[in-house]
Amino acid sequence: MKAFMDLHTHTLAAGHAYSTLLENIDAALAVGIRYLGMSEHGPTTPGGPHEFFFSNYKVIPREYDREEVSGRVVPVTGGRLHLLCGVEANICDTDGTLDLEERYLQKMDYALASIHPFAFTAGSRKENTLASVRAFQNPYVKILGHPDDGRFPLDYEELVREAKQAHVALEVNNSSLNPRSTRQGGRENIMELLKTCMKYEQPVIMGTDSHMCFAIGKFAETEQLMRELDFPAKLVLNYDPENIHKLINITV
Repeated sequence: MKAFMDLHTHTLAAGHAYSTLLENIDAALAVGIRYLGMSEHGPTTPGGPHEFFFSNYKVIPREYDREEVSGRVVPVTGGRLHLLCGVEANICDTDGTLDLEERYLQKMDYALASIHPFAFTAGSRKENTLASVRAFQNPYVKILGHPDDGRFPLDYEELVREAKQAHVALEVNNSSLNPRSTRQGGRENIMELLKTCMKYEQPVIMGTDSHMCFAIGKFAETEQLMRELDFPAKLVLNYDPENIHKLINITV
């Protein structure tokens, strides 16, 4: 199966990533990604972008391709890759409060919502789940980012049921399967999440959570785990480019 979208990526603007937006676009074009999402961290992230960063997406071209220019293959505007501009907003409390106001969110293509230790104080399984559910009940949130960190345990039965009701995608985060990831229990938690999604036929979306361009569009660890579980491809949104319309109201 071929993945056509990667909606969880970061650039130098994140403060702790290492590639430019243009480098990410070039990497996405090289591996055949058709929908690339720039989802910078919300403003409470240490070193992250100011709110004003998110108000200026209007200056960014949205379609790209590659052409040979002066003997070099370089990205150019117009073509087969569509760039989506969003945010990985931080969940701040059990009310599901995000660290970016609605006036910014409403101008974006989409938002992920994620729990990070610098923005959220871990609570009980019930409290962490409540925070996540309330966050994705926000109409601008289309994806719950990396719900797999053992530092913030979740009730996957409740989470999946609520996500299905809210028509939100749950992310299977390839970065969480990196042995050097600071998240805890990623493999075991993702397996439990996938099994629960199969039970309720809840769609998931693979995200690379790329912090450098070389990871864009590459889901090897995630796909290997899915094969081990016989996870149905029809529940993986990345494999059909038309599924973008299930997440984001765009005309492309």
